[in-house]
Amino acid sequence: MSKFKVSRVALSLGIALSMSSFYTVADESTTSTDTEMEKIEVKGHRILGVDVVDLSDIRKKQANDLEDIFRGEPAITVGGSFGIAQKIYVRGVEDTNLNVSVDGATQAGYLFHHQGRLSIEPEMLKHVEVKAGAGSALDGPGALGGAIRFETKDADDLLSDDENFGALIKAGYFSNTDGTKLSGSFYGRVNENWSGLLIVGKNDTDNITDGNSDELENTKTNQDLGLVKINGRLAENHEVELSHEVRNDDGFRNVRPHFISVGWNPANQQKSRRETTTANYFYTPGNDFVELSVTAYKTDSYLTQNEGTERQDGAGVESTGFDIRNTSMLVDHELTYGIEQRKDTGYYINGTDSQEDGKVVAVYLQDTYDLTQQLTLSAGVRYDDYQLDDSDGQHFEASGLSPNVSAIYQFTEHWSVRASYSEALRGQKVKEAYLIGFRSNAADLTEEEAKNKDLTLAYENDGLLLSAQVYQSDIDGVVGTLRRGETRVFANIGELETSGYTLTASQKWDNAELRLNYSNTEPELDGEPLNDSDLGVGTAFGDTLTINANYLFPELNLELGWNARLVKTLDEVRTDRPDKPGYGVHDFYAEWQPMAEQNLSFNLSLNNAFDKHYFDHGTYGYSTGSERYIGLAEPGRDVRLTVSYQF
Repeated sequence: MSKFKVSRVALSLGIALSMSSFYTVADESTTSTDTEMEKIEVKGHRILGVDVVDLSDIRKKQANDLEDIFRGEPAITVGGSFGIAQKIYVRGVEDTNLNVSVDGATQAGYLFHHQGRLSIEPEMLKHVEVKAGAGSALDGPGALGGAIRFETKDADDLLSDDENFGALIKAGYFSNTDGTKLSGSFYGRVNENWSGLLIVGKNDTDNITDGNSDELENTKTNQDLGLVKINGRLAENHEVELSHEVRNDDGFRNVRPHFISVGWNPANQQKSRRETTTANYFYTPGNDFVELSVTAYKTDSYLTQNEGTERQDGAGVESTGFDIRNTSMLVDHELTYGIEQRKDTGYYINGTDSQEDGKVVAVYLQDTYDLTQQLTLSAGVRYDDYQLDDSDGQHFEASGLSPNVSAIYQFTEHWSVRASYSEALRGQKVKEAYLIGFRSNAADLTEEEAKNKDLTLAYENDGLLLSAQVYQSDIDGVVGTLRRGETRVFANIGELETSGYTLTASQKWDNAELRLNYSNTEPELDGEPLNDSDLGVGTAFGDTLTINANYLFPELNLELGWNARLVKTLDEVRTDRPDKPGYGVHDFYAEWQPMAEQNLSFNLSLNNAFDKHYFDHGTYGYSTGSERYIGLAEPGRDVRLTVSYQF
């Protein structure tokens, strides 16, 4: 089980900060309609700078990809239109500049700049944390723009206290793609010390149809997934968690899957794979000095194109690493400290195989101190040492300190304020796998350095939560593609500056809830707005308002909900680019459990209910040569139905 601790006073202050757009670990809870069917119900409590995505919403909306997972987060956009092409942009910064992990295993690979680098099945998820901007020493190496942590389910999340074995079977249908999704979760306790979980699933869809009823060629999906997780107690105070996750995503796709199907973008048979193996060990003797956790992992991601032909090639990244950390309580100080290491091997395979190897070693310390009952301080530092031997025989080294400091002050029963500052350093890393052996690193390539600042004011009283936040981030020496003479190289291309604000309001009643979130973000590279050609760096998108409303009818075990994402036209663009038109998309859902024992559940959702034709602002891909959009439009109206039964 993953463990994320906060100080005692910070935990009590968390409710007052729960609607800030910097967020932390949420409590897991259940509602009257969730008790039997599925215990996973993570509400968006937001403490000490971490956003916890509401996984109950993911279930009700029948999330099928990354875009569905983050649809309710206004500061995040997911471009790409369908799974294999999707990229996450947090405040305009691409996920390549964040530290992303699954069950503690860092996902360091970057396969191909014309498709997404992350893949995760929503059905497996127990917990998702997003930390944007200012972070802590515990966020891992390379967290220039923040961190995303995915945590998968285990058997205890699905078993009731009086159960030893169980199963959850789901079957879903998607009208837009004439698609089907089948999954089975099988779990049990062997005895009071050991439990296990197996999840298997398959997802098959046809091509996407956009809001103009046009079919987007070569957007079919054929996904297979699996997760095995074992949790056990070796002895008193000694626990282990072992997991292995596999995700396969094959299909006949465009060479550049996030662009439309045209003559210069031919399709071929492609195979995409990710396997992650993780071992976690916890030692908690119950004293103030030792709370030890050890994580070891291996992730292998690769992509092949022209599968089964003479032109077949492939590229991938293999990462292995460990993290050893301990937490000690010394007087009023909560100290978390540790050491971590990750080794990455990137490779390109065809007639002339190429490879490069990177390594990062780090030590870190984070201290949280309750100075008074009203004031909590947190400060930390990490030291990272990077090395890279690239495919051209060049050797790079970079190292340095990354400090951080934050303070939370509760100046009345209902009002609180939080201020944070952090720095992050990233040295030279294994480059995009499909360009190994083709595009060189500039000989003068240096480390990237980020400085993040934020200030949040929050109010909480009787179910009402309000917050306002301003932030600024500067990444100096950001790495991207630069033309030098007749060639392109990876080089330091300038300074990425991001500033903006978020506003949040939420009200809860006995059987109803209403949430509104508004985000403004302005990412600029050397004073010019980011655009879709800044691959690997980020892109700009318009101001975004998300609305989430739901009402529960307890006597019927029925919940109805409405979700909206309203995006303003982006008119602050480069002079050679057109504005990105705004759009509004509305989704509705109903979740019903007709049986008294609540083992049977029906989920019906209507996504893009008004069949809006639009481009996500992370998907435009405007061509200055042809003066047309070459990115994929988003899916039109999609009726989704999932039937679940828990044995």
